[in-house]
Amino acid sequence: MQQRDIVGVIATLVALFSAVIAPMIKLTQAISRLTTAMEHLEKTTDCLTVSNRSAHEHLWQNAREQGVLISDHEARIRVIEET
Repeated sequence: MQQRDIVGVIATLVALFSAVIAPMIKLTQAISRLTTAMEHLEKTTDCLTVSNRSAHEHLWQNAREQGVLISDHEARIRVIEET
């Protein structure tokens, strides 16, 4: 082999490696960004779930209190109607 052939083969190998490695690096970076975004989304969803559960408990407690008041009100109306 001549020196030109060796340089040509080395240049071809370098071009091949750069053609393969550059997309791999971009893909790795994209996967890293997506992983970070998903972790943030998971934390946000967990906080939202806790907040949602708390709000629902408050609403159900209020509904129970209203049910007691309505029952008491109906009992008083019944007493008035009977007299």
